[in-house]
Amino acid sequence: MKMKKETITIYLNGTPKNVEKREYTHLEVVELAGMTGYTQYTMVSTNKNGKNPKSYSGGDRIRMREGMRVNVDLTSNG
Repeated sequence: MKMKKETITIYLNGTPKNVEKREYTHLEVVELAGMTGYTQYTMVSTNKNGKNPKSYSGGDRIRMREGMRVNVDLTSNG
């Protein structure tokens, strides 16, 4: 029996996105934001209330939670 994957809504650069509730790599989040082809990004997340900011770098993983806000910005096009 297959388990149904849970889908949640996050806000990626201010836009609601439906994603699987799971852990994502830094690169997966960059790709979800449609920002491929560059070399360095700044990624910051907050909870659904916009509090508890956390910064991420290239090797980090991020566990997506309902209502989470994630901002991905280009740091350099290297």
